Formats: sequence, C-alpha cells, structure tokens
Amino acid sequence: SICPVTSQPDWGNIYIHSTSHLLDSKKISYNEIDLSDDSERLKFYEKIGDNVKTVPQVFIDDKRIGGFQDLKVFLDE
Repeated sequence: SICPVTSQPDWGNIYIHSTSHLLDSKKISYNEIDLSDDSERLKFYEKIGDNVKTVPQVFIDDKRIGGFQDLKVFLDE
C-alpha cells in the first residue's frame, strides 16, 4: 500500500531526505503530504497527538510508524 509521509519543503531536514531515500531503496510507494502551511501543520499535530512536533511522520496502513529512526526499525523487523 502507499505510505503517506508528512514533510515540509525544508531542504535542510536530513530526516525527510533520508526517509525518502530509504523508502525508495525498498521500492515502497509513498506520497508526501505538504505541511508547509502553519495552520495545516498544527491541525495535523493535534490530530496525531502524542506530543509530536517533528517531520517526517510515516504512516503505513493508517498506522503511525513515527519518524525516520522508527521507520528503520519497523522495516528491519
């Protein structure tokens, strides 16, 4: 299934690029959800809870996996 990945157009965020690279290397389809709009980003953070305030956030089959490090662990299981 397609894995949504939240991101902001911030070329300085190494974790966004690392996440994209990891998913590409595993040939996992994904689409990025642009959270560059402050109000949309705040709504997203409120929706997922857990005091999350960072991107990327990865979801697989509507289940939140977490950020880049969490994705690495998940894919290695």
